[in-house]
Amino acid sequence: MPRIRRDEADVQSLVQLMETSWLNPFNAEQGDLVSLSTATTAPPEVAKDLLGAYRIGEDAYQAFKEERLETDTPTIQFHDTMTKTKLRTFTNIRMKPRSQGHAKEAILKADRNLFGQMILVAENRKLKMSDVLAHPLGPLPWALASGDGSLRKTNKAALARELERNVSPAEVIPEPSATLIDGMSLVQKLKGNDNTFSQLAGTALSHVVHEGAKSSRIDVVFDVYKETSIKDAERANRRCRHRDPFQEHSTWAQHPAVEKVTR
Repeated sequence: MPRIRRDEADVQSLVQLMETSWLNPFNAEQGDLVSLSTATTAPPEVAKDLLGAYRIGEDAYQAFKEERLETDTPTIQFHDTMTKTKLRTFTNIRMKPRSQGHAKEAILKADRNLFGQMILVAENRKLKMSDVLAHPLGPLPWALASGDGSLRKTNKAALARELERNVSPAEVIPEPSATLIDGMSLVQKLKGNDNTFSQLAGTALSHVVHEGAKSSRIDVVFDVYKETSIKDAERANRRCRHRDPFQEHSTWAQHPAVEKVTR
């Protein structure tokens, strides 16, 4: 009996979580079309194509049959190229537009002809090649940006290793002192044994208190999003036209999302 009651309690906990906190995509009163896997709300143009996929396919089939099979003198031959019906799906929501023209014109190819022209100019103007090559060969510094003007990504871990190489760890930290903890690094270090978000928060807090036990101040720093930031270009690449809906979960509810956070 205790096992039956425990299983029934788990089932009721899951049912209550789904009814009170999660979005029901099969609800007829829900006006938006929602993805089952990502909970992303489809924009009107995507929802129109998804809901009308059967009708659009049936119309295309009827047109193919009438134009190529049922006509004595068909205007379109059976093996002629077919026009693909490009219906938009949830995948199209996150597709980034490809800019052409301007980006191609901005790319400067450093080929043999370019170096030949540089040598010719350097000889005519009595310039040293070392001085010429000390400057960027394109409209942008290649260390900061690529040829199309986009920000060049660098490995932050490599920078961290260089900074750590020039600093010797202190054996004794004078008091008063402060402890600075990377919030996301702390989350990644958690083992994933907690079943609820409340337990996860308690475990993280115990780690923080343990690390800064000898400090008078403890700061846990997570990623922040300011309106104006050097990461605006990177965020623009990741941005989607429509925000993904998020549902607030109860702290006591058990579900696999906790395991995914700490995995």
